[in-house]
Amino acid sequence: MIEQETKSLITETAFKLFLDKGYRNTSMRDLVEATNLSKGAFYHYFKNKEKIYEDVIDIYFLSYYRQVDWDAVEQLNINEIEHMMQTFYQSFIPTTILSITQKGLSRYFILFFESFEIHPTFKTEIQQFYTKLRQILSAVLEKAGHKNAKLEALQRIVKFEGMVFWSAVFPEHPPMNI
Repeated sequence: MIEQETKSLITETAFKLFLDKGYRNTSMRDLVEATNLSKGAFYHYFKNKEKIYEDVIDIYFLSYYRQVDWDAVEQLNINEIEHMMQTFYQSFIPTTILSITQKGLSRYFILFFESFEIHPTFKTEIQQFYTKLRQILSAVLEKAGHKNAKLEALQRIVKFEGMVFWSAVFPEHPPMNI
């Protein structure tokens, strides 16, 4: 197994375990055993659980936020931005999540919010993302003549966040497909 494949195996396995058991309830022993690697091989890639967790959060959460091309978004009209937001939110939650854990989408949310405490830069990056999105939405709405652009921008963001939450509560009726 080549190095990148081994590292990917570890992070994918860790993601599954963190979803099922949570960060605090997953031990290094659990992680080593689940990968079927020797302890030495495992520790060659990750010296501790915190580093694995940071990689998992970077790959399965922050990478989605980091892929947004803000310069391109600023050139869009409000309908195009809303379409972009819908696409973003649909792609954000892996469609395979239900095959990864039997506990459902709520485990994905738990892992997301747990990251605010554990991952060193997670909260800051998420806040920066939403601040930038709201600024762009507000500017586009203001330019289009909307009187309360900042509030309307927030409402549009919250609408999509609510749809993702709805998907966790009612997975059999995803709102994005209605």
